Amino acid sequence: MKFSVPLFLVSIGAASAFVAPAAKRGCPPLQVDPKGFGDEYSEIKDVSQTAKAPPKMSQALPFANRPKFLDGTMAGDVGFDPFGLVQTKTDLKNYREAEIKHARLAMLAAAGWPLSELFDKKIAGIFGLVPILDEANRVPSVLNGGMGKVSPIYWAACVLFAALTELYVEYGASGKPGYYPGKLGFDPFGLYPKDEEGQKRMETAEIKNGRLAMIAITAFAAQEFVSHIAIVDQVPFFFKPIWQVLSDGVPGYIDHANEAAESTQGMFEDLSAPSAIVEAAPLVDAAPLVTPPVEAITAPITAPIVEAPSFPMPDFSTPAAVAPPPPAMSAPVVDNTELIEAKRKIAELEARLAQIGGVSR
Repeated sequence: MKFSVPLFLVSIGAASAFVAPAAKRGCPPLQVDPKGFGDEYSEIKDVSQTAKAPPKMSQALPFANRPKFLDGTMAGDVGFDPFGLVQTKTDLKNYREAEIKHARLAMLAAAGWPLSELFDKKIAGIFGLVPILDEANRVPSVLNGGMGKVSPIYWAACVLFAALTELYVEYGASGKPGYYPGKLGFDPFGLYPKDEEGQKRMETAEIKNGRLAMIAITAFAAQEFVSHIAIVDQVPFFFKPIWQVLSDGVPGYIDHANEAAESTQGMFEDLSAPSAIVEAAPLVDAAPLVTPPVEAITAPITAPIVEAPSFPMPDFSTPAAVAPPPPAMSAPVVDNTELIEAKRKIAELEARLAQIGGVSR
């Protein structure tokens, strides 16, 4: 009986190892794999033990509740779904596939639109082709018109490339382990990071730039349709060199700048030689140099030597010695006798002339 109680307790513990644990009350939330949307990647996990629970309010719209399936695990997910389009995980996957495709196309278009306006006519001139830009240098579009100028071969190539891409995504890339929307394995330069944090940062940068490009390409088309001016001409400082912008905005700017540069360069080239400085100086008619005769130079100087006046030097041996003030210089006396006499004679002559004029009348 002494061993019965311990043996009974041990047997209960050993038997409990083969019994399934009792399920907790309530259903824990689902933790979806960040990059997998298939059923094989979904598991029932306790979010409190693996990751922080997603916020209740939307990050994009703080006054609205977070959509159910936008839990922040996807790159660029800020809980923005004001119309409630995502109702299932399949909807989320399909919308992200469409968004990433449009984002990549928009980034290519946002770069190709201004480049075609800058170089289409130059490239067409090199190969002897007709440019597809209109008179205002606008590219063909649904709003601008001119779509008929594009070769049908180009449209066929675009359709073929899009079809091949869709087939590869549907039957090739999506069946690989760890696939998520947009993961096509295209990284020729090896820029995709190896760590999970770097991959999330790269994916977020791509989707943000793609969203911005979708807005930009829509603005390009609308702006050219309304203003009838090419994008590169409306904001040239974004697409053209600064000297070309100044040349187009200020008529004759480049010509004046080139003339000033050439004149300055020529001036410095002329001054590089010592003899050129003398030749470039203007000629001035100078008075002839008068050379005194040799006899005048060799003749003895007979002029009397005038000695400078001597002043008594003060005695500085004692502190009380002070230098006397210099003699006062008196102003020279001017004799105005002749000037007064001349004025008197002029007054007499004026009086006689006045008398003669009165008699003649």
